[in-house]
Amino acid sequence: MPRILDVGCGNNKAKGALGIDINPDTKADVLHDLNQFPYPFKDNEFEIVICKQILEHLDNVGMFLDEIYRISKKGARVLIEVPHFSCYYSFGDPEHKRSFSYFSADFLTRKGEFKVVKDEITFHRSFRKYRLHRLFNKFPCAYERFWAFIIPAEHLHFELEVVK
Repeated sequence: MPRILDVGCGNNKAKGALGIDINPDTKADVLHDLNQFPYPFKDNEFEIVICKQILEHLDNVGMFLDEIYRISKKGARVLIEVPHFSCYYSFGDPEHKRSFSYFSADFLTRKGEFKVVKDEITFHRSFRKYRLHRLFNKFPCAYERFWAFIIPAEHLHFELEVVK
């Protein structure tokens, strides 16, 4: 069974995962401030790292990625979900420190420590029924430039592979 880490797990910790969170009122197994480095894990410990709705809260995404790289095994999968910049709560939550676009994957992989396996813009079900998500994911630059604030997205999903 793969060793899984759920970063910022809150009360929705992934099944079978070890959870880390700053909040003691969560289902976290490890209490730790994710803005403090290093994390309390050994090098090359995890095969799957889940980062759901956490990157937008961090002080330094680059240092966070360095730490995820350190604790992940070669070939590990890093599953990232962040709100798209056009999502109403991306800029509406005062605890969010940054916004993300489809092209944020360029930043996430800038050092060559990760490669993108999958990237996707997701939409509310009211837009999915018209299959616009397929068109917008095929042409993400046009979507973000011309359509993002007319037909707002919800999330970005990135699946990265650790390259060591």
